[in-house]
Amino acid sequence: MRLLPLLALSFCSGIIDLSLGMGYGFTVTPVMLMLGFTPQEAVPAVLISSFVGGLSSSIWNHRLHNVDFNLDSQAFKIASFTAGLGIIGAIVGVFISFNLPVRIVSLYIGVLVLASGALVIISKSLVSEFSWNKMVVISLIGSLNKGLTGSGFGPVITTGAMLSGIDEKASVSIQSLSEAAVSIVGFFAYLVMQGYVNYQVAATMSLGVLLASPLAARIIHSIDGKILRIFVGVLALIIGSYTLWKYY
Repeated sequence: MRLLPLLALSFCSGIIDLSLGMGYGFTVTPVMLMLGFTPQEAVPAVLISSFVGGLSSSIWNHRLHNVDFNLDSQAFKIASFTAGLGIIGAIVGVFISFNLPVRIVSLYIGVLVLASGALVIISKSLVSEFSWNKMVVISLIGSLNKGLTGSGFGPVITTGAMLSGIDEKASVSIQSLSEAAVSIVGFFAYLVMQGYVNYQVAATMSLGVLLASPLAARIIHSIDGKILRIFVGVLALIIGSYTLWKYY
């Protein structure tokens, strides 16, 4: 019975995250703590379920033609590139986190996500042409956020990709695949450092996002790109505002 709320929580949060490219860790982790789960139970479970959800949704997004993830496609190359930098940046972020106050880092993330959400909503005319240099900056910022606080990867990558000229549906899909790689590395790093994972909790949450992934992919497939952009921007504004309110 203790695990049933987790199944519903991961399923509902998974639909939001996998269809809009952000919001899973932001909602799931604090709710798990309120339900009485320890951080040692929550963190690895969130990481492994993020991997399962990201990988599954990427497969469904490819099957439904929301994105082309063939090995020679630009989207797959961008996702792989972002994942590679994400892994490096997340590791660096963990080391930096020992030397920076959590409040300062969290306020920085809040401002960054808030500004990105506003830019995404304001006008598509602000979108610039795609370049690998821009993706380097976006990937490093997002992954450093992940390593510093455990969150902030999805909002930065999704909104940053949109502002860099990548299609809305492809941006969400690329974020899911790249975060899957970052999450599985984080999970194994946590496993090595802590040596303990509550596999019942992890399996329950992974099942929830696994069930959510095909539904989220169909939502992306059926929704208009402009509407998706607005939803992404609004969610980024909410996440950024909440982060600023929490740590101000």
